[in-house]
Amino acid sequence: MRRQMQEDEQKARHLEESISRWVGSHTDLHEVWVGEPRAVGPEGWHIVGKSECSSHCGQGYRSLDVHCMKYSVHKGQTVPVDDHYCSDQLKPPTREPCHGDCVLTRWHYSEWYQCSRSCGGGERSRESYCINHFGHRLADRECQELPHVMTENCNEFPCPSWATSEWSECPVTCGKGTKRRQVWCELNEDHLSDGFCNPSTKPESLRPCELHTCASWQVGPWGSCTATCGHGYQMRAVKCVDALLSAVLDDRLCYGASRPSDRQDCIMISCPVILKTGTTSLPAVPMGKTAQWRYGSWTPCSASCGRGNQARYVSCRDAHDGIADESYCAHIPRPAEISICFSPCGEWQTGDWSPCSASCGHGKTNRQVLCIKYHQPINENHCDPDVRPSAEQECNVAACQPSYSNFPSSSEQPNHFPGRNFPLTHKPEDNEKWGVHPSIRGNQWRTGPWGSCSSSCAGGVQRRVVVCQDENGQSAHYCDVAAKPPEAKHCDTGPCPQWNYGSWGECTQTCGGGIKSRFVICQFPNGQMSQEQNCEILNKPPSVAQCHVHACPDDVSWHRGPWNSCSASCGKGLKYREVLCVDQVQGKLEEKYCSHLRKPRTHKACRSGRCPSWKAKRWKECSVTCGPGVEQRDVYCRLRGVGPVAEEMCDWSTRPHSQRQCWRQDCIQSQWVAGEWSDCLTSCKMKETHRQVQCIDAQNIQVNESFCDPSTRPLSIKKCKNLPCKYIVVTGDSSQCAGNCGFSYRQRITYCIEIRSTDRYKLHQLWPIDYRECPVLPSPQTYKCNLRSCLHMATWKVGKWSKCSVTCGVGVMERRVECMAENGWFSDLCLKRLKPDAQKKCYVNDCKTFTSCKEIQGENNITKDGDYYLNIEGRIIKVYCADMHLEDPKEYISLVKGEEDNFSEVYGFRLQNPYECPFNGSRRLDCECTNDYLAAGHTVFSKIRIDLTSMQIKTTDLLFAQTVFGKAVPFATAGDCYSAARCPQGRFSINLAGTGMKISSTAKWLAQGSYASVVIHRSQDGTKVYGRCGGFCGKCVPHLMTGLPIQVI
Repeated sequence: MRRQMQEDEQKARHLEESISRWVGSHTDLHEVWVGEPRAVGPEGWHIVGKSECSSHCGQGYRSLDVHCMKYSVHKGQTVPVDDHYCSDQLKPPTREPCHGDCVLTRWHYSEWYQCSRSCGGGERSRESYCINHFGHRLADRECQELPHVMTENCNEFPCPSWATSEWSECPVTCGKGTKRRQVWCELNEDHLSDGFCNPSTKPESLRPCELHTCASWQVGPWGSCTATCGHGYQMRAVKCVDALLSAVLDDRLCYGASRPSDRQDCIMISCPVILKTGTTSLPAVPMGKTAQWRYGSWTPCSASCGRGNQARYVSCRDAHDGIADESYCAHIPRPAEISICFSPCGEWQTGDWSPCSASCGHGKTNRQVLCIKYHQPINENHCDPDVRPSAEQECNVAACQPSYSNFPSSSEQPNHFPGRNFPLTHKPEDNEKWGVHPSIRGNQWRTGPWGSCSSSCAGGVQRRVVVCQDENGQSAHYCDVAAKPPEAKHCDTGPCPQWNYGSWGECTQTCGGGIKSRFVICQFPNGQMSQEQNCEILNKPPSVAQCHVHACPDDVSWHRGPWNSCSASCGKGLKYREVLCVDQVQGKLEEKYCSHLRKPRTHKACRSGRCPSWKAKRWKECSVTCGPGVEQRDVYCRLRGVGPVAEEMCDWSTRPHSQRQCWRQDCIQSQWVAGEWSDCLTSCKMKETHRQVQCIDAQNIQVNESFCDPSTRPLSIKKCKNLPCKYIVVTGDSSQCAGNCGFSYRQRITYCIEIRSTDRYKLHQLWPIDYRECPVLPSPQTYKCNLRSCLHMATWKVGKWSKCSVTCGVGVMERRVECMAENGWFSDLCLKRLKPDAQKKCYVNDCKTFTSCKEIQGENNITKDGDYYLNIEGRIIKVYCADMHLEDPKEYISLVKGEEDNFSEVYGFRLQNPYECPFNGSRRLDCECTNDYLAAGHTVFSKIRIDLTSMQIKTTDLLFAQTVFGKAVPFATAGDCYSAARCPQGRFSINLAGTGMKISSTAKWLAQGSYASVVIHRSQDGTKVYGRCGGFCGKCVPHLMTGLPIQVI
């Protein structure tokens, strides 16, 4: 029993602590005891707390917190205990009715203001005020305990930004130029109008560039005057000089228009005048002594390289620089008119001297001499023979000492061997061709010249002939073997070129099998390129390989979220949505898993109603009539369709000026002057007469009329008082002559006659006039005309109606309508107002639109190729359907602009020096080139195939293409093997104008090959693209990943 009481007391203490904590956290209830114990005794029910009323206005309920309590002697206060101690008492209800005081408050908000930024994350705010449930405004402190949201984030999508291409190469080969790059506004790699990007942060698209100083004209000093007296001229040298190399160049490499003059006139002292006999005592100067030869500058050499001719004019001139007979210049040698000139095509290069052909005495050494151009040997005729280095020269080695071992001494030995008819010693000249090496018995080793190296690179062997000969040069068998010269030696002409390759590029697909590529070149260790045939072709590494061959997942897709509201509150803006790559259970994946699928667009243009704009009325009159003044006009903010609105709704920075200065010319006293009136009697048709009125200044000079007072201006026009002209209208009826003229319908023929009077006392004369000039309508009292078998009658002739211009829908029918005289000639006598219609509308069956040629083939059972109309992305486009007799017909677009604007080319010329870009990159037929590129070709296109599923051009379809020469080149492709110095000459052109299609802005071109460069120009509307591509050798093709996408305009 005691144990039970201890447990009950522990429970009570625990309950007491819990309630104490609760009461301590609700201090407003700490001293509130609602109700007394319901039973008399140590224990009882107590209400320790109440909830808020469930209704703020009217009848409601509140909850009561009821506990069993007893008085604790130990603590001296009432404490909670377990409910079973009060089980003998009725527990009071835990809920009671209540009544709200009906004073409700809440925050009332205005509409959100415009976002502080149209993109990139901004903030918008709104106004608020506290109101009660009756809508009456209260002090804000009445609602201060309620949640209060005044601002929120908005437009949290990225802003369009400027994007740039790589800088182009400097377009000049020397001097100063300007390089360019493309700058566009984009969002998520999609091109937008520039208006969506901040113009103040737009990157520059042009930048100056400077290369080495260009070749320029340099002049020498003026020569002496060609005349010793009177007029003559003097010459000077003018050369095109490369300042960097200090070398004289061909004149064509300098700008011809700026070439300084090489001749100028000069005046010496006056020549003695030859007077008539008896008039002077001065001696006469004979003509033969004053005449001189004159000659011009040499023309350029007739050969650009090698030997040629150059010419100049030579003439005999007298003292007054007039042309004289050549006999008067016979006292001076005549200058040459033609001279031989030589322009080297290459330069001489020499090898090392070979060893001396003799090991002792006199010998010869030689070396290789080659004519070299751009590191390649060429014919020696292309190098200057006058400066050719020698290929052979003499060499001297120590004198030869014959060996006499095992022979008698010189004192004992005769000069000749017994029975031999030759001296002991050999002649020095015998060593000129063969190297001589001492041996026994007078025999010697002789060597021939070294042969060429057995390998062109990486080490080889040179060989020569070594023979044993006696003193007479005859073959011998006894030479010292130990002294035999070597017959072979190693040679090394440098390392061999090896295959070198770059890193792999990106795979064209992320799954399903793509292609990756890399550059593979033949290269020396020093980096210099070599031709591919100089490397081992069997060891060439692959330049293309497959990648990502695993199958693409078929259970993924792009999920399109809802479009957000337009970013602009008025005018043009952008809408955005979220596009996610998801699996079959809508789980989010990385975008790479959907890269094989075409991603839907994430944004689109939108319009949120018209924006208010400033409207300016016309300028009012200047405040003065002369001198400086002020012009004003009314400017207001207007919303179209609404009218004037508050000026705060318009952008103040764009508000037009409402006032400007004006200037009337200097205030000068001017006045009106009127001329004589013209005569009214010249024609009865004249209704008014004129005279000239001018404003003149104080000097009687005509000035602008604004200088005279307009209120005092005299009349310049007044009515004439002549009697009106009289006319008679004569009308004929076709029924009078229907049988003769053959009219198919009634027609009235009307003539107008004017009654003129040259003198009021003379009879009136009748003058027929053009009916169009008749000022009166036909009179009801008409005179019958005698048409005399309609000799001059004409009528409208009509042809049959043509077929309707369309096969379905609304079209037009036409017919010929011509005015014909009865004799069959064309006439202009028919009345225009009676002309029958030449056109009328027609209607055939309702048109049914198709989306592919296969649909047309299946629905209408058509097997004929031709032009049809397809519904492509909501637009009706004219498409040529081909292979309609087969199961899968193909769609083609006919190129309206024709083959001249739609071609692809691989240029066939190759520079002899591929490391330059002559003529500033322009194409010239007189370049130092060879036309031998095997891949060259030029293809023109009249139609191109399109894939309506992927909306791409099939560039390799050549069904409607014609190869003009060489090999076929795919659409939108170009290349060359012209230069390694970024000097592309291959071209392609695309012109889709008039087709209803354009090249998508996402289209990109990929450079392939060695030293490849690409220059692409696009029209603003996307219908035209022009490209220049090439390298050494290189080309450009539409990017393998995107193809050549097109869009409907």
